[in-house]
This record gives sequence, structure tokens and C-alpha cells, in this order.
Amino acid sequence: MTGRRAGTRGFTLIEIAVALAIVGMGAVTCLQLFSGSLRLQDRASRESRAVLAARAAMDALLFQPEIRDHTEERTSGEGYRIRMVVRHAGASEGLRKSELGFESELSLRYLQVDVAWEDGIGVKTYTLKSLRAAPEND
Repeated sequence: MTGRRAGTRGFTLIEIAVALAIVGMGAVTCLQLFSGSLRLQDRASRESRAVLAARAAMDALLFQPEIRDHTEERTSGEGYRIRMVVRHAGASEGLRKSELGFESELSLRYLQVDVAWEDGIGVKTYTLKSLRAAPEND
């Protein structure tokens, strides 16, 4: 006599396979979300460290007792390329010497710090710009 017994209940092999497929798709989706969030966190962390490197370089320029026009490039220990530019500020910054109001022995300097780093997509750059009054040293 073939057939089911009246009191037995259970899942068929097809039902178990479908349930496992659904659980598997859910697990893969969760892993993809987790790995994506790790990539985003890494990119945000690198950008935050680049901002800190730029601020440190700008602070060094702002607090030097004497500053001269120059361009300097270096690479940090973390792999950031830092470029610092110091030059006399002028018309390109929207300034006219007659409007500065400084004594004749002072001039306004334009300071720029660029920090570049490799991202998974390409090269990213963070730029800081400032002005500083400094003694004329031509």
C-alpha cells in the first residue's frame, strides 16, 4: 500500500530547496551591503585623513614667522601628495594693492594647499586656500 499515513506531516524536498534558495539570496544581499559599507567607510576615512593633512600643512604656512614665495611638493607617509603654493596675492584674487590698506612694508600672500590621493575610482584632490599678511621681502 503506497501513500501517506494519515498522521504524518513534513516538508517536501522542493519546499526545502526553495526555502534554502530564499535564505541564500538574503545572505548574499546582506554580505553585499556590508562590503559596500566597508568600502564607503574606507573612502570617507581616507578623505578625512586628507583633510587633516591639508589643514596641518596650511597651519604650518600660516604660523611660520617668515614666509617667502615658493612652491613645495612632498609625499606624506600615508601616500598623500601634498603641494603648497605661496605667492603674492593680486588681481587673480580680486585684490588691488590700493585697496589693501596695509602699510607699505606688508604685502598680502596667497596660500594654497592641494592634497591628492588615489581612490578606487581615480585621483581625488582636496584644496585649501587662504590669505596672509607678511612683511615684504622682494
